[in-house]
Amino acid sequence: MASTPASSYPPGPRGLPIWGNLLSHEKDPLGLFVESFRAHGDVVRFKLDAKPTYMLSHPDHVRYFLTENAPNYAKPELVDDPFLGNGLFVSEGNYWRRQRRLVQPAFHRERLAGLLTGMVDLIQRKLAQWEAVREPGRRFDIAEEMGVLSLRMTTRALYSDEPDEPTAEAMRRMMWMLNDRGSFLYRLLKLERLPIYKKKWADFFATLRLLNGKAKEVIVQRKQGGPEDDIMAMLLAAKDRDTGEGMTDKELRDEFMNLYSANEGAGAALAWAWHLLSTHPEIADRLAAESAAVLGGGAPTLESLPRLRYAMQVFEETLRLYPTAWKLVRVAKEADTVGGYRVEPGTVVVAITYVLHRHPEFWSSPETFDPDRFAPESRGARHKFAYIPFGAGQHICIGNNLSLMFGALVLAMVSQRFRLRAIPGRKVDIYPGISLLPRGGLPLTLEPRK
Repeated sequence: MASTPASSYPPGPRGLPIWGNLLSHEKDPLGLFVESFRAHGDVVRFKLDAKPTYMLSHPDHVRYFLTENAPNYAKPELVDDPFLGNGLFVSEGNYWRRQRRLVQPAFHRERLAGLLTGMVDLIQRKLAQWEAVREPGRRFDIAEEMGVLSLRMTTRALYSDEPDEPTAEAMRRMMWMLNDRGSFLYRLLKLERLPIYKKKWADFFATLRLLNGKAKEVIVQRKQGGPEDDIMAMLLAAKDRDTGEGMTDKELRDEFMNLYSANEGAGAALAWAWHLLSTHPEIADRLAAESAAVLGGGAPTLESLPRLRYAMQVFEETLRLYPTAWKLVRVAKEADTVGGYRVEPGTVVVAITYVLHRHPEFWSSPETFDPDRFAPESRGARHKFAYIPFGAGQHICIGNNLSLMFGALVLAMVSQRFRLRAIPGRKVDIYPGISLLPRGGLPLTLEPRK
């Protein structure tokens, strides 16, 4: 692709003098990306910073910058991030490759199978809570419910325990602050450094101290013994194949925070799944029928999990419409050519998977919720890079299989017991934070299935 003669710079939306497209991006980033793709095509140029930003929306172009010429496209630098440190989500180069080798075994499919019993237990307890308080027309904020469930699943997998309330609240506050940190005004004017934001930063570091304390507590406990099959125990035991060295306490702490913070993505995806099912009752009924046939009112087992095929299809289709990794950002190191357009050093290159997953050349009726797109007979015809809800290439999300398994389990177990209905007349909007979140929560009516 780089050998294609570069004809010009790509087209893009006209912005304001000096401001460019910044204000439109701040007001409605998803709207800006979607409308720009419709108006200008597969390669769009924005003015969002000192350097231009290119949005690439053709699967061939996405494959190129994420895999074929990935060394030229680095993740943006997050130097000494106080929360994430230098963990897998932010590191690069040889250090990232070393950490990935050390962490990867904890997420092998065989290891994930061992987490099934704990996941099923958590879901059953959530169902029992709903049963205990059920009443006609009872509304639940399903975004909050799925967020709590996902957080408990993450800590069970990470350190074989559920978060105490102070830790759970600290993580919720931290994710809220991380979702809020990237706004245009913060980036441009550095308002967080002004005295009027002293309390905001005090809250941030107080929350960080509590989470750091939890990470230190878990690391000390694992050094003293305890469970040997959770993720932290495996990280503590992992040794570099070249040097024989393990992770330092600082490295363990950074990976703890990176993996802990990933809980939001699974919870958000499940909230969107229930939103879609509540507005498509025929699909919800089909899911419930499969769950009843496979589970018979009982709990999933390792043997029954592969038979929950439609539950997995529903979750995969949800991730098409509301991908966990909705924005993949890289920065060009050297000059290049993509799609016939020049890419100068320092250009920010993004794949907006929310747009990519709606590309009409690769998805028929792209706005339609249709889990049959992911039926076994439909998979072979799809471009591999037309669907990348967890990213792609070497930086694909390490917990993708864990998230898929958890999503299918929740959908199957809940659907055989309950029906969730949308609130008539309530509009559901997207808040594009780190994950795509339902703005203002997602209240649904919960009623038992007969």
